[in-house]
Amino acid sequence: MAKRSGVEIRDLDAVRDMPAIRRIWREIGWASDKRAEKQIPVFYKAGSCSVAAFDDEAECAVHAIPGQMQLDKTLLPLCVIAAVTTSRIGRGISLAQRLTARELAKARQRGDAVAVLGMFDQGFYNKVGFGTGAYVNEFALDPASLDVAIKPRTPSRLTTDNSDQMLASLLARPPLHGGVTINIPSLYKAELSMPSDGFGLGYFQGETLTHFIWMVGDAEHGPYKLRWMGYRDGAELLELLALLKSLADQVYSVRLIEPPHIQLQSLLKRPFRQQAIAGKGKFYADQNAYAWYQLRVLDVSQCVACIHHRGPALRFQLAVSDPVDEILAGDDLWSPLGGTYVVELSENSSARLVEEGDECPDLPTVCCMVNTLSRLLFGVSPATSLAITDGLEGPGPVLQALDTIIRANPNPGWDF
Repeated sequence: MAKRSGVEIRDLDAVRDMPAIRRIWREIGWASDKRAEKQIPVFYKAGSCSVAAFDDEAECAVHAIPGQMQLDKTLLPLCVIAAVTTSRIGRGISLAQRLTARELAKARQRGDAVAVLGMFDQGFYNKVGFGTGAYVNEFALDPASLDVAIKPRTPSRLTTDNSDQMLASLLARPPLHGGVTINIPSLYKAELSMPSDGFGLGYFQGETLTHFIWMVGDAEHGPYKLRWMGYRDGAELLELLALLKSLADQVYSVRLIEPPHIQLQSLLKRPFRQQAIAGKGKFYADQNAYAWYQLRVLDVSQCVACIHHRGPALRFQLAVSDPVDEILAGDDLWSPLGGTYVVELSENSSARLVEEGDECPDLPTVCCMVNTLSRLLFGVSPATSLAITDGLEGPGPVLQALDTIIRANPNPGWDF
C-alpha cells in the first residue's frame, strides 16, 4: 500500500469499493441501465484491479484480466487491460496512468509477455509504453449483398445460458498471428448479458456448438451489430455468412468487424455501388479500416524467442527505453525493462539483456521505445516504416532484413 499526495494506491477491495465502482461506471456512461450495472461485480471478480482512493473512496480503477496472444505460431501469456475508469473528480492528476503502470508491473511479475487494451483514443496509453495495433476492417452492409450461394440450415436459438458453449466455439477457431483469446466463462457471460437486446443463432453437432453468431438488434430493420462469430473452419464460416444473408428479408443493415480469416469485400455484390447508394442514413453501407487496440511488450526475451527465421542469422544490439521505468522508479513491483539487449533472429531466436559495460560494439545497434518495439515484433508495421513514423533507428540493411524476417498483419479476432 502506498500514499501519494493524499491519494491511496492499493488493490481493489470488492466489498468496500463496489459502491464507488458502480458510481464511476454511471458517471462515465458505461452502466446505461440496471441490467448492465448488475454485471459489474461479476466483471471485477476476474483478474486483478488497482484503485486510487480519496478518503477511502475509490475514484479511479484499472482492471486487468489474463488471456493469451499468438506471436507467429506461439501462444504467449497476455495481460488485457480490460477497464480504465476515472470518476469526475479523479481526472487530471495521472491516476489512470499510475494504476495502469501498476497493473503492468503485476502482470510482468506473473510472467505475462505482452499486454493489450482497447483504446478510447490514440495517445494516452503511449505514456505507459503502448503502441498502436494493426488495422482491422469494419463493414456496414445490407446482408442481401453477401455473395454466398449456399443455403444455410435452420439454426438453433441461443441465449446467455449457452455462453459456455459459445466461448468454447470461439476458442476452437483456427489459430491466428496476433490472435487473442480470453477464457473466462463468467466474464464472457457477463459481457453477453449487458445489452438487453442480444440474441444468438448457431449450429450443434450433438451437444457441441460448432459455429454461431451473436448479435445486438436495433428496431425492426436494424441496423444490427454482429458482436461474436465462432467457427472451426471455412465451411462453417461460410454457413454463418449465409445465415446472416438469410436475415435480409427483414434486416436492412448489419455492422461487423471483418472475420479475420477472410477478405470480406470479395464476398460482397458490387460493394462500391452499395456504398454509393446507401452511403448516408440509418441503413448505410460503408467500409472503414482503423486500429482500435494497442499493445506493448512486457518480456522482450519471451517475445523475441517466438520469431523463427530459417535464413542466415541476424544479430544486433537493441537499445530499448520504457516510460514505465520512470513512472515506477523505486517501486519494488517493477524491474526496469529498458536497457541494451543482444538479439539473434534465427531458428532459435533470443534476446539477452546485458549489463552496462558489457555491450557488443562490433554489432550494429537498433534503438527504439518499447512502444515501437511492440509494433515491430508483432509486425504491425515494417521496420523501415517505423523508422519514418515511430523513431526507430538503425542501419538500413538491418531494418530491411527485419522487414523480411518478422511476420506481418496481426489480428486479435477478439473484442476486449
